[in-house]
Amino acid sequence: MPIGDVGCPARQQAPKARILDVQDRDPGARADAQLVQQRPRVGSFHGAILPSVPTAAGPLLVFGPRSPTYDFGSAHPLTPRRFGPGIDLLRALGAEPGLAPEPAPDEELLLAHTARYLEVVRRFSRDPFGEPEAGIGQFGDDPPFAGMHEAAAAVAGGSLRAMEAILRGDVEHGFHPGGGLHHAMPDRASGFCIYDDPALAIALARRAGMRVLYVDLDVHHGDGVQAIHASDPGVMTISFHESGLYLFPGSGFASEVGEGTAAGTVVNVPMEPFTGEDAWLAAVNSIVPALAAAFGPDVVVSQHGADSHAWDPLAHLQVTTTAMGRAARLVDQVAHRFAGGRWLATGGGGYDVYRVVPRAWALTWLAGAHREAPAATPESWRERWVSEATSYGQSPPPATFDDEPNAGLATDLRQRSAEAESLGTARLLRRVVIPRLLQLAEDREWWTPFEDEPSPASNDAAAPGASATPTVIDRLSHESIGRLSLAARVISPLDPAAGHALITRAMADGAQVSAAVADASIVAVAISIPRGEGRDGGNELVALGVAPEWRRRGLAGRLLEGHLATAEGWVDASFTLAERDPVDPLPLELRRDIAHSVLEHAGFESRALEGDVSRVDRSAFSARRPAQ
Repeated sequence: MPIGDVGCPARQQAPKARILDVQDRDPGARADAQLVQQRPRVGSFHGAILPSVPTAAGPLLVFGPRSPTYDFGSAHPLTPRRFGPGIDLLRALGAEPGLAPEPAPDEELLLAHTARYLEVVRRFSRDPFGEPEAGIGQFGDDPPFAGMHEAAAAVAGGSLRAMEAILRGDVEHGFHPGGGLHHAMPDRASGFCIYDDPALAIALARRAGMRVLYVDLDVHHGDGVQAIHASDPGVMTISFHESGLYLFPGSGFASEVGEGTAAGTVVNVPMEPFTGEDAWLAAVNSIVPALAAAFGPDVVVSQHGADSHAWDPLAHLQVTTTAMGRAARLVDQVAHRFAGGRWLATGGGGYDVYRVVPRAWALTWLAGAHREAPAATPESWRERWVSEATSYGQSPPPATFDDEPNAGLATDLRQRSAEAESLGTARLLRRVVIPRLLQLAEDREWWTPFEDEPSPASNDAAAPGASATPTVIDRLSHESIGRLSLAARVISPLDPAAGHALITRAMADGAQVSAAVADASIVAVAISIPRGEGRDGGNELVALGVAPEWRRRGLAGRLLEGHLATAEGWVDASFTLAERDPVDPLPLELRRDIAHSVLEHAGFESRALEGDVSRVDRSAFSARRPAQ
C-alpha cells in the first residue's frame, strides 16, 4: 500500500556522485555536442517536457576507428577481435556505423569519476609500467597500455554522444557494441572497465532532467553503475546476473536495494550457476515491465552482455541467444511504452567472440530496428570467419541467429535445481520491489504493463485546485468512476490513465474502492480486496494513495476511516520499500514511520516481517485490523 508518502510533502534529494545540476550546460562540451533546434515537445507521466523523436530504420550504430584501440593485449579475454565478426554481421543486416566514438572531455568524465582517478589513468596511458594503482596494474584485470586514457575516453564518448543524439531527438535508439563498461568505479578501474560509459550516459540524461531506467543483462553484476547512481532516486538500476557468491564482482545481492530517498531504486536479481534460458527470461519478464510502469522513466539505458550465454568461458549461466534477443525486444517495448522510445543499448561483456557475441549484438540491433531475425546467418559471414574462429577454438560460426533449446545441452538435475532457486529469488523480489497493487493487478489480469488505456479525462488537464475541499466517497460505484479522472501520482502505475483502467477492472472483480474527489478528479484512493469467505474471511488493503498537492492534510486517515467502516472481518495490510512516490520519494525510514502511524491510528496492529522478505527489506512490516 503506497502510504509512505501520504503524510509529508515529498522532497527531492540532490543526486550524489558528480552529477551537475539539470539546468547546467557542460562548459567543456565540444561544439558538435551542442543541442540543435529542438523538435516539438511532448509530456511524460510525471510532467517533464521532452523532445519528441522520429522513427528511424534502426538504432544508431556506434563504432569507429577508435573502438578497437581499447585493447588490454592479445592474452586478455576482452579482445577487440570481437569487432571483426560482430560489426561484419551487423553490416550484413544493413546496420552501418553512424557515430564514430571520440574521446570524451574531462568535464564529462567527471560526471562519474574523480579528478585524481583521471590523473592516474593518464599517467598509465603515458607510462604503462608504473606501480599498480586505482585497480590498474600489469597482473590484474585491467593492465595498463599506451593510450589507455584516450581509448577508454573514446568508449565513454561514444555512449555520451549517442545519448545526446537521443535526447536531441535526432534518433530514437542507439546501440554501442563496444560500450557497457559497467564495473568502473568513481576512483578505480575494475573488471576490464576503465571509465563507466553507461553511468556517464545516465549522468548526462539526469543533467537534462530525465528519469533513467537502467537494465543490466550481463552475467556480472553492474556494480559500478549501481554505486555511482545508488543515491539518486531519479535512476532505477535493475541487474540480472550470476550470484556474487560464485562470480566476480562478488556483489549484487538481493538485499542491495538503495538507501534513503533512493531506497527501492536499486534492484538486483542474482541467479544461481547453471540457470538456463527459460528461468532467466521469466525473471526478466516478471520484474522489468512492472517496475518500469511504477517508475516511469524518460529514457532507458541497457547493457546486453553476451557472457550469460551457455558457451561463455568465464561464467556459469546457460542462457541462449534466443533468450537474449527476446530480452532485448522486451527492453525495446519498455522504452516505447514508458520512455517515448528513448533507448541506449550497450554491448557489455562476452568472451565467445565468434559464436555468441556477433549474434547477440545482431539480435539487440534487430530488436531496436523492429525487425525479425533472418532464418540463417549469412553463409558469406560464416565462411569469412570460420578459419579465425577455429584457430581460437570457437568454431564453427553458427548457421542461425537463435540457438537450439537450452543451447543444445541436456537439462539435468543441477540445472533444474538452480532454476528453481533463481525463480524463487525473482518471486521474492517481486514481493519487495513491485507495489502490492501492481502485483495483484498482474496476477488477477486487471492490468498489464504494456496496455495503453485512454483516460476518461485528458492527462493534460489542469490539476484540481488544492484549496478546494475534496468529497470523500466511502464506496465508489461503477457508474461514478467512469465520470472521474485519476490525478497524477495517487497510485501505481505512474501513468494515471493506466491507473484509472486498473481501478475500473479491480472494481469489476470485487475490489472495494473509496476515493476523495475534487473537481471530478480522484485525488486519493483506498483499495481493498476480499480474502477468504464466511466467518474466517477478511480483506487485504492493497493501496492507499494521495496526490502530492493533497498530502499532509489528514486525507489518508479520513479516507481510510470511511473505507474500513463497512469492512467485514479482519483487514490485512503490508508495507515494503516499493510503496513510495517514485517521482519525489521521502526517505525510507520516514515512509515507514508514516505508514505505521496511519495504520495504527486506524486500529491496525503492526509487526515486522520475518524470513526472506526481512532479509531483503528491513523496513517491511505487516499489519492487521481485527474484525469489528
